[in-house]
Amino acid sequence: MKEKEKIRYQIWQLLLEKNISKAPFHRIPPFKGQGKAAERLRHLLIYQKSKTIMVPPDEAQKEVRFNALMDGKTLIMATPGLSDGFYILKPKDIPRKFWYKAIQTYGVKQYGKRLPTRKNAIGHIDLLITGAVAVSIDGKRLGKGAGFFDIEYAILRELGCIDENTPVIAIVHDEQILNTLPKNMADVPIDYIITPSQVIKVKMPLDKPKRIFWEKLSQKQIHRMRPLWELSKRK
Repeated sequence: MKEKEKIRYQIWQLLLEKNISKAPFHRIPPFKGQGKAAERLRHLLIYQKSKTIMVPPDEAQKEVRFNALMDGKTLIMATPGLSDGFYILKPKDIPRKFWYKAIQTYGVKQYGKRLPTRKNAIGHIDLLITGAVAVSIDGKRLGKGAGFFDIEYAILRELGCIDENTPVIAIVHDEQILNTLPKNMADVPIDYIITPSQVIKVKMPLDKPKRIFWEKLSQKQIHRMRPLWELSKRK
């Protein structure tokens, strides 16, 4: 078993055995206390100053997405597997009683606006929030193995919607934090770790990928993800 996959299974098993997550395997695991971690994020100055944030569609981040609308922020949300790219949700455009539906994978297409893969359509993003299977104190992140967040980041970076200084925050349980993790060139490092009990600022943030690594993508992946397909046609 490869090193990354071994770590994933160890963390998933740990979360299950400690009753931290009821169904952790093969996903970014939802966890007990994720609402408290999302609330802790709201006290972070870089969150308070951000007008537009991007959050993946994982169940583990649903409180973050709801809070973003409640805090009057513009929310950029990727569709599962990036199959239909990015959608934008603005609290002023959605009746409050539908906010909870709007932030779900089944509701974002109904209440959000589908975004073309262009900088002038997506706009500038101030902050990226993500989940993880594991993170490390030195700023590395391990996802579920599909690489979706890394691809989302690379697309936004190549478009110019984000840059090297755009903060990346991972919200996880304390048990998901390790001393270090393996990393390859496409992996997006993190600047902050937020758990139900603490906020950790990475002391020496690692360099982030500057582009899409087309050479690492298969034609199948490109065809299945609308933003990649649109960008590949331009290339």
